[in-house]
Amino acid sequence: MKHPNETKSFFFTPNCSGERRTYGRIILAGSLFTLLFALVSRGFYHPDEHYQILEYAHLKLFGAASTDYLPWEYHAMMRPGLQPFIAWVLGRGLLAAGLYSPFALVALLQLLSGVFSLFSLCMLFRAVYDELGTACRRRWFLYVGLFLCFEVYLHVHFTAEMAAGNLLVLLAARTLRLHRTAPASEFRSGMLLGLLAGLTFAVRYQAGFALAGYGLWLLCYHRRWRLFAGMVPGVLLALAIGLLTDYWFYGEWTVVPYNYLEENILNAHMDEFGVSPWWFYFTESLRESGYLFGALMLAATAWFFVRHPKSPVTWMLLPFIFVHFLLGHKEVRFFFPVLFFAPYLLLSFAGALPQRLFAGRGWRWAVGVAAFANLCVCVYILGTGRENTAFYRMIHSYCAGKGEVVALDCTGDWNLYSYLQLVKKRCMVDACFYMPRNFRLQHADSPQQLERTARELAASGRQVVILSGDPDYAEHTALAVRKMEWNPYPRWIRRWFNFNNWTRFPVRNKNAYEVCAPAPAAAP
Repeated sequence: MKHPNETKSFFFTPNCSGERRTYGRIILAGSLFTLLFALVSRGFYHPDEHYQILEYAHLKLFGAASTDYLPWEYHAMMRPGLQPFIAWVLGRGLLAAGLYSPFALVALLQLLSGVFSLFSLCMLFRAVYDELGTACRRRWFLYVGLFLCFEVYLHVHFTAEMAAGNLLVLLAARTLRLHRTAPASEFRSGMLLGLLAGLTFAVRYQAGFALAGYGLWLLCYHRRWRLFAGMVPGVLLALAIGLLTDYWFYGEWTVVPYNYLEENILNAHMDEFGVSPWWFYFTESLRESGYLFGALMLAATAWFFVRHPKSPVTWMLLPFIFVHFLLGHKEVRFFFPVLFFAPYLLLSFAGALPQRLFAGRGWRWAVGVAAFANLCVCVYILGTGRENTAFYRMIHSYCAGKGEVVALDCTGDWNLYSYLQLVKKRCMVDACFYMPRNFRLQHADSPQQLERTARELAASGRQVVILSGDPDYAEHTALAVRKMEWNPYPRWIRRWFNFNNWTRFPVRNKNAYEVCAPAPAAAP
């Protein structure tokens, strides 16, 4: 007989109303924490987060006389158009409301990503609720998923890796529930699984390795022909969405996944960004995670694969990880989809350890120190962010109320608005998304040409800015210039914690100089 207080919730089915209130409070606090990160967190982890989504959305929002300033991937038509389409829709909404700014659009995208991440995490929690076993482990699942600095940082970033990670989590959560209980309609359940699998591939083609393992798991352990029949229209619908958004983006019909395979794998353009040894992910993941979390995550993942060989999560993640070890070009961000399973993997691992390890004063001290360190990292992320955003805000403030502002740099001199691309062809790639409407970037072939152009523009009444990696450019040029001061760190950090002037390092090679207007000629 069911207990009168034993009611079902959308996210979980707790044993009593007290547990339900506890989990609800944790989820509410975690949601507010994620909201804070979405609104305050600035910048991006990797340039692809900017150039493969935001720049494309800016092109569709405002157009351009030429697309030569875009990365080589655009001209090869090898990046999916689904996420740029979402950013374009939100940008159009902000423009219609008269609220558009690049910073507002990024905040809205981060908020959308945070909400999606919270939903995925709660669905996974609901799916593994009984498997976690005790209320203590369930609470820790939510603590890790909602408050761990790595998790909350990833949750709010609108990137292909994060979207694929969330979709894989939803796919795994729904599959775990279907494997334990018979659904009312296997065909409709199959359509949902197919839609999730197709969208995962549509946003991140590398996730196809995880989907291949998932398909093999279905054939081995969950042979439901009605479910398979329902997955077919779901997958086709998702692929049709991807195909249509790709056509919207590139203006012609093209098979973008094949273009990606041809350029990055068959032509090996991906390896031009660097080739790393097979052990790269062991050493680099430990270094970027501060060693402790990385070691725990590696141990938990390996343990889960050994102890749960028939789990769909194992069949998803194992081929995904293995194939990335085989590829020559390696980056830690390629494994970010795996981190979305971190609460499940870590708590499953902790449940297998002797419980005496978690008793006593030493364990409480260790948890307190870890929680304090995690809080410090979160404060640092929120207080600093990437230097790019601080620089762009400074330029926006400088350009406000002025006429045309022309920025000059030398071809090949990397700055926060452009970089020299060496893959396929040598050209300058520009970041137009953050440029004010009265701001124009112009490249010079040599320092002499730059000075000559600066004089001509200043004489014609335009405001000229020089972008240079030389922190002493004012002493090395014949132009009359004034260095524009900026810093990504808040004033309180620079005032109270700037020991040995360490806050100068992010800006020492990213300088902007205002060209002073020439004095008017004296009357004869």
